[in-house]
Amino acid sequence: MLDNETIKLLAKFPEESPDPVFAVRKDGTLVYANAASLPVLQSLGCPADLKNPVCDRVFLTDEFSVFSAVEENTRTYSFFRVPVGEDIIFFYGQDVTEKRAVETALRRNQEGLQIAQSIAHIGNWDWNIAEGTLAWSDEIYRIFGLKPQEFGATYEAFLSHVHPDDRETLKNAVNDAISVRSPYEMYHRIIQPDKSERIVHEQGRVIFDKNDKPSRMVGTVQDVTELKRTEREMKKLLSVIEESINVVIITGFDGSIEYVNKMFENVTGYSKAEAMGQNPRILSSGETAPSQYEGLWQTITAGKTWRGIFKNRKKNGEHYWGNGIISPIRDERGNITHFMAIQEDITDKMQVTEQAQYLSLYDKTTGIFNRSHFVGMLDEWLGRPDISSRTATLLLLNVDGFKLVNNTYGHGAGDELLRIVADTLLETVLQLDTLLDNGAKGFVGRLGGDEFAVWLPDRNKKQGLESAEHIRKKIEVSRFLSFSVRITVSVGIVLFPEHGTNTKELLSKANAAINRTREMGQNRLHLYQSEDDYLAKFNTSLEEKANIMSALEENRFLPWFQPILDIKDGTITHYEALARMLDGKGGIIPPSSFIFTAERFGLITHIDKVVTEKTMTLQSIMAKQGKAYSFSMNISGKNIGDRELLKFLVSAIRRTGADPEALVFEITETAAVSDLKSAINFIRALKAMGCCFSLDDFGVGFTSFSYLMEMGVDYIKIDGSFVKDLTGNPKNRLLVRAIADMARGLGIRTVAEFVENKETLDLLGEYKIDYAQGYLIGKPSPTLLD
Repeated sequence: MLDNETIKLLAKFPEESPDPVFAVRKDGTLVYANAASLPVLQSLGCPADLKNPVCDRVFLTDEFSVFSAVEENTRTYSFFRVPVGEDIIFFYGQDVTEKRAVETALRRNQEGLQIAQSIAHIGNWDWNIAEGTLAWSDEIYRIFGLKPQEFGATYEAFLSHVHPDDRETLKNAVNDAISVRSPYEMYHRIIQPDKSERIVHEQGRVIFDKNDKPSRMVGTVQDVTELKRTEREMKKLLSVIEESINVVIITGFDGSIEYVNKMFENVTGYSKAEAMGQNPRILSSGETAPSQYEGLWQTITAGKTWRGIFKNRKKNGEHYWGNGIISPIRDERGNITHFMAIQEDITDKMQVTEQAQYLSLYDKTTGIFNRSHFVGMLDEWLGRPDISSRTATLLLLNVDGFKLVNNTYGHGAGDELLRIVADTLLETVLQLDTLLDNGAKGFVGRLGGDEFAVWLPDRNKKQGLESAEHIRKKIEVSRFLSFSVRITVSVGIVLFPEHGTNTKELLSKANAAINRTREMGQNRLHLYQSEDDYLAKFNTSLEEKANIMSALEENRFLPWFQPILDIKDGTITHYEALARMLDGKGGIIPPSSFIFTAERFGLITHIDKVVTEKTMTLQSIMAKQGKAYSFSMNISGKNIGDRELLKFLVSAIRRTGADPEALVFEITETAAVSDLKSAINFIRALKAMGCCFSLDDFGVGFTSFSYLMEMGVDYIKIDGSFVKDLTGNPKNRLLVRAIADMARGLGIRTVAEFVENKETLDLLGEYKIDYAQGYLIGKPSPTLLD
C-alpha cells in the first residue's frame, strides 16, 4: 500500500504531463508511471502495466543523484532520482535530445579545434585579469614543452617561460593593449624546460566588463620557429641574390618580369620600376636569330635548364654580353610557375675575344687584312671550283725608304705612313673594281713590315699590269702630310694561272719578283720572270747560310744579356740571353739577319747549343761568386721535338754546374701550340730537373690559354706589340690587363716586353704584371749590370 506522503506527491503530477515520471520500490516494483513514461520503461525492458511490475535496470547506486540518459527512438532523456521515505524512489525525466546534440557538436568542434591547433602549432589562452588565472589550450602546453601540472596557470608563471631579453618588451605590449584598448601582436622567444629556445607569434585582445574595466584578455600563441628559420634563410638567399655580382631576373610563366636585382640595374641601366611587368625582350640586341629564342623557350617550358650566351642591349643602346643560365621554378604540385635567369656580364671577356678575333684577321696598325687572313682569302679564292677559266693578278708592294722614315722620324711616323699606303690601296682597288664592272672584288692585306699584297681577280695580263701601274701612281701622288716625304712603292707582279695555281707558289714568285724590283731601283714594277727565283736564292739564302756556318766554325756566336725588372720590388736578378753573331770584323749582327736562314737550313740547333751552354757557364760562375742571377734562353720552334738537343741541354746543365732552378727556357706560343705533344714532352723533361719555362710572344695568336695548364709553363711573355703603345691604345690596355688577370688566376708569372717609358711601366704595375723588359730597363749587352 502507498503511504499518505507518496499519494500526496503523486497527485502533483498530472497524467498528461509530457515528461516521464514513475516511482519504483527498492525491490524494483513499479508503483506509479504516467503515460509519457511507458515508452521509456518499455525500452528498458520493464512491463507496461503495474501488475507485478519489476524493473531492476532503473536503479543507480546511492552515490549518484543523476540517472544516465536513456534513448528511446531518437530521443534522449535524463532522469533525476528523488527518494521518498525509505522504500520508494521517484524518477523525474526530461527530454534532453536537442541539448545532447548541441553538446556532441560542441565536443566534436573542440576536438577539431585541438587537432587544427596541433597541426598549425597554434594554441589559445584566456587570462582572467580579475582572478589572476591563466588558462591554456593543450597546444600551448605542447609549444612550451610543459604539462598542465607543471604550469602555475598565472600570468607571472607565463612570463617566467619568456626569454629574459624579450620579457620587458612583451609586458609593455600587454600593458599598452590594456591602456589604449587595442589588440597587440609580437614575436618573442620562449625557453622550454630543456633550455631550448622557440620563437612564437603571440596575439591578444582585452575584454572589458559592464563597468568598462578590463576583466579578461584572450589570444593565441603560434610556434613559428621553423617559419622564422626559413625566413632567415630566405633573407640570406635574397640578400645573396640582390647583392650578386651576376644579373638575376625572375619572370612569370608568361615571361613578364617580376624581379630584378641591383646588378641588373647597374648593367642594363633599367631601374626595377622600369623593368617590372616588361618582357626580357627589352634587352634584345636585335642580332639574335628568332630560332635561337624559340629553342630557348622550348627548352625551359619543357622543364629543362637552358645555357648560352646572348648579346644584349642596355637602356642607352650600348651592347653587353651575358653568359646566362635560365631555369624553371615549380610549385608544390610540380607545375612551372616562374623562370629565373642568371647572367654573368662577360662584356670585357667578349671584347677581348672580339679584339683577339679582330687581330687574328686584321692588321692592328692599318686595319686591313693581316697576313694570315689575306693568305686565307687567297686560299679560298683559289680553291673555288669555277676558277679553271678565270685569271687574276697578285701584287706584292714594298714601301720605298720605309726604314729611313722609321729611323728618322720614329715608329709613330712609320705607322702613319703605313696607314696612308693601306688607305690608298683600299680606295684604289675599289675604284678599279668599279671600272672593271664585271663583279670582281679585289682585296688588300699587309703581310708584315712595309710589305703589302693586293689580289686583283678576273684580270688578264694586260689589265693586271695596267692596274698595278695605276696603283703605283696613286701612291706616288699621295702626300705624307705630317712630314715632307714623298711616298713610292716597288711592286712585284705574278699572274694566275700562268705563274702558279696555289697560294704558296704565287707568293714565293711574287717575293722573287719584288726582290728583283729592289735591285733594279725604286718606284717601279716588275713582272715575274723565271730567272728571278735563282737570283733571289743566290743573293740571300746561300750567302747567309755560308756566313752562319763560318761563324759557327769560328765561335762567333755569343749571348748578349737584356735585364728584366721585378716590378714589385724594383730589383734586377734575371736576364734574357739573346743570340748575337759577330761578323768577320767583330761587328754585331742581330738575330733578325740570320735566324730565318738558320732555321731554313737546319743550323738553328747548333746556334741554340752554343748560346745556351755559354749562358749556363756564366750562371755557374756568378753563383760561385755569390750572385744569384737567373737566365732565360730562347729555344727555336724548330727544335721543340729535337731529342738530340734535349739530351744536349741535360748534359750541359750537369757539365757546367749550372743551377737548373736558375734557368728558364723560352719557346714561342705559335711553335708550342702547333706541336703541343712535343712541347709538353720537352718541357716536362727539363722541368723534372728543376728548370722553368716561358711562353714567348704571347697574345699574338691569343688561342693558347686552354693549353697553358697542360704545358705547365711558369712564365708568359706578353708580345711587345701590345706593350709598346700601351699608354695610347685602350684596346691594348684591355688585352694586357686581361692576360695578366687570367695568368694570375692560373698561377703563371707575366713578363712584358718593349717597355720603353715610365708611363708604360706604371701601367704594368697597376695591372700587376710581374716583370718588365725593354729599353727603359736596359738594352742588350755582352755584360751584366753592376
